Amino acid sequence: MPFSKHSPKEITMKYEEYAVHHVSGYPNVYTLFIRGNEYVELPMDANVRDPSEKSIPYKDMINTLEQNPYNFLLQNGGINVISSDVTIYKSNKTVIMYFPLGAGIVNGGHTQLALLDSKGKKDIIEAVVRLEVIEKEFTPEELAIIAASRNTASNVKPYSTAEKRGYFTKLKLCMLPKFEKHIIWWENRNVPNDKGLLAVDLIARLNLFNVECYQSAWHFGTEQPNKSATSKNSTFEYWLTHQQEFLHTYPLVNDIINLEEHILSTFHTVAPRGITNLSVIKGYKDEQKKTIFLGKTILWELPKQFLLPLMSSFRAAIKYDKKNKRIGWYMKPEEVFNSCGYILLQELMRTYKTHHNEINQMSKDSNLWRILFDTVDRDTHRNSIWRMYDIPEKIL
Repeated sequence: MPFSKHSPKEITMKYEEYAVHHVSGYPNVYTLFIRGNEYVELPMDANVRDPSEKSIPYKDMINTLEQNPYNFLLQNGGINVISSDVTIYKSNKTVIMYFPLGAGIVNGGHTQLALLDSKGKKDIIEAVVRLEVIEKEFTPEELAIIAASRNTASNVKPYSTAEKRGYFTKLKLCMLPKFEKHIIWWENRNVPNDKGLLAVDLIARLNLFNVECYQSAWHFGTEQPNKSATSKNSTFEYWLTHQQEFLHTYPLVNDIINLEEHILSTFHTVAPRGITNLSVIKGYKDEQKKTIFLGKTILWELPKQFLLPLMSSFRAAIKYDKKNKRIGWYMKPEEVFNSCGYILLQELMRTYKTHHNEINQMSKDSNLWRILFDTVDRDTHRNSIWRMYDIPEKIL
């Protein structure tokens, strides 16, 4: 079922029993016991990930609610909630909780999902759930830390915490809605047709086009963004602590997505003879595989160890005006690929064979990345500019 994530919201709920404690400097920490049939959906804005009906904890809870609802209290850790205002009415055993923007459940999303799904199918009056409610207002950063710390059933992914802390906000401002809706910014985010790209993978792609950190006219040296292909998680960890170094790449994000999907759907039309015979190139002629964002048909799969070094070479086609805060392209990237794709793919195939068909070793070869970059560099005409973007002040 779809989950309510939107606060501010006021929720009224009937309770069975309650207690209030004054601990650790917090004047009001409430413990409420709610019967299953009285449970009311609470906002999920504070949680670092969406609950999933495919998860083992959810399935176990559903089984308990269906088979032994009386045991639910003993076998479930309950729900942890942040509310800015809690009012208890003892006369009719009612609690009213107010949730400002960003507040709500910080742990227990799967418990809520199981209760709501079961409640819609049968009477679960025998089930009791414990609600721990801390009455206090927290900043978004504090809520993210609390939620990440409370989610102990399985490790919270760093990108979920980054989303909760608002780290992706500036990047989202540069994205077309049709692309943004396919990015999995947090765990279990629902994306159209269940086709999405992890935020970690998106950052890895932006890293390929970082002209301030890697070989380009604006960087002294020949360093290559190999880790985008070989260690995307370490790339993401670097981004978390060095976001300022990536901001200039954000306006290019839509063009990068367009370029990738153009390569994936057309590379076989410009590729040298024999590339589709390689064991790492999988055919999809009978499966109608589509790209994530634009739904283009893919006839052959290009593995990431080929794709990412290939995309990285288009860093050479970037026009960057740091002084005036502008970035763009000398030529449309898709046209550059149409022009020099044959040579690029030929070099990839040659290096792959040189490394005895060890594709992971090939993707670590910095010399390959430099050769590909130099190829695009030679093929890029700089007597005109295809497109330039202002880097918004609010991003810098």
